[in-house]
Amino acid sequence: TGNRAQGERLISLAGAGKTRVLLAALLLSPHIPLLFMGEEFAETNPFLFFTDFHGDLAKAVREGRAKEFAGHAGHDASVPDPNDPQTFIRSKLDWQKAASEEGKAWLRFTRHLIQLRHRYIVPLLAAGGAAEGMILHAAAQALAVSWQFSGGTLSVALNIGEERAAMPEIPGEVIFSWPERQEALSPNSIVVRFAHGEASS
Repeated sequence: TGNRAQGERLISLAGAGKTRVLLAALLLSPHIPLLFMGEEFAETNPFLFFTDFHGDLAKAVREGRAKEFAGHAGHDASVPDPNDPQTFIRSKLDWQKAASEEGKAWLRFTRHLIQLRHRYIVPLLAAGGAAEGMILHAAAQALAVSWQFSGGTLSVALNIGEERAAMPEIPGEVIFSWPERQEALSPNSIVVRFAHGEASS
């Protein structure tokens, strides 16, 4: 969640397909992941900038916020007033969304990724030693990266483009793929592999 005028979440900007791929990449790569509240069930309510200032400070913040985005492409003059209680209310989680079938499906997806992280990635990190990362393939909207640990090699190949993407042959057991595994990655897809064995010196 960035400092955007309208507080849009990634799923609102990129769509569900790309967001699933990027969520999987976040949780199944060795770096420390961070989920913002509601991302686990695909919350779409914005997270706006809000305050409870009063008087001159409230006026200065309101005007400063509008001025900050005045020259930004794609933004009009209707930057939400940070001091308006509705700005805060609009930013609250929609728990009905979390309880919906769509929300539950997203939550199952997120939990599955976390379980895979505990099974495959946490032991690699717990063994100690820095992972050596290597870019295997890089294109405008497709990427393949591997990390070499003492106990094996983890690789992530993803495609967030609208066309199939050719990838180099990557060894290892497929521990996760979405939505399906193919030689050329289909649009909005990801494949994560793990190859057992000690890193070569």
